[in-house]
Amino acid sequence: MTESLVDTILSIVRERESWAIPIAFLVAFGESLCFLSIVWPGWAILSGLAFLLAASGVGWPIIILVIIAAGLGGVVGYSISYWVGHYFKDSIGNIWPFSRHPNLIPKGEEFFDEHGLWSVFLGHFIGPVRAVIPVIAGMFSMPQIPFQIANVSSAFIWAVWVVLGPVLFVTFQEPIFAFMREHEWVVALVMFGLAFANAIAIPLLFVPVLLLFAFVGGVHLYAGGSFWIIFVAGALGAFCGDLYFFREGQRSKLSFTNAWFIGDKGRAIPAARQLVRDGGAISVITSKFLGLRRAVLPIAAGAEGMSMAPFAVASAISAALWSAAFLVPGLLVCAFMAR
Repeated sequence: MTESLVDTILSIVRERESWAIPIAFLVAFGESLCFLSIVWPGWAILSGLAFLLAASGVGWPIIILVIIAAGLGGVVGYSISYWVGHYFKDSIGNIWPFSRHPNLIPKGEEFFDEHGLWSVFLGHFIGPVRAVIPVIAGMFSMPQIPFQIANVSSAFIWAVWVVLGPVLFVTFQEPIFAFMREHEWVVALVMFGLAFANAIAIPLLFVPVLLLFAFVGGVHLYAGGSFWIIFVAGALGAFCGDLYFFREGQRSKLSFTNAWFIGDKGRAIPAARQLVRDGGAISVITSKFLGLRRAVLPIAAGAEGMSMAPFAVASAISAALWSAAFLVPGLLVCAFMAR
């Protein structure tokens, strides 16, 4: 159903490019409105819309208006969601979609409590909490001025990111590909940095970093770049990140409440330490495939007193497997396309 909806909207724009502006507003509005955000594929539609406009050669005035329309749609959707939360307050859990997904409100409250005003800014970029953050802000009666500052700035940055990124990629595809082939060391540094960032135990970084790592790697391979350079850079970044936070775990021991590198104030550490005690080096090898818990294992291993040598060996194996898991599919796709 989602794919059919995306295809239908894109086919309308393909026939009438001028409709892209009101459609961008409505799509961003639905993406930011609490009643639709959880089921509305707004990000996919806007990205597809941007690729379509760029490929059709439409002028920059239309693209700029699309960005403005998407930003305004995001602002209006979030503002209405705020007043929904402000009006219904604690009874919001009885209204769809929150009645069908009762865990949304508690997760949103936890996120809001941890990040405060920043949660409003970040909410536009994070799918799982996008639908609920403005509602929580309204329930807690956040003052309008700081809410709207965070809302407006975030909505327009999100619109620029979603629309302008695909347009620039399509418009300057050949120069981008040429740069990546001729300056592979720059791509390798980016891959190293993203892999290292994946070792930081802050949940907000998890999905964006993984998507960027796979995307940059896939584009580099599609451009004709070397697989081994980015594979080694990714594995080395993941390995160095593990070693760094292993040492932080050794130094911090039991005090993780104020540690900058843990997003949940250390609440996940006890369970991770138990996992290390039960699995030893095997738990480190499998750690990269544990989702959001992935970055906590090296910290827990250091806090648990694991020796450096077995940890380093296990981490090196895990880092190589992790890098390969995200890059080999792109390599296979490129090989298939070249046939």
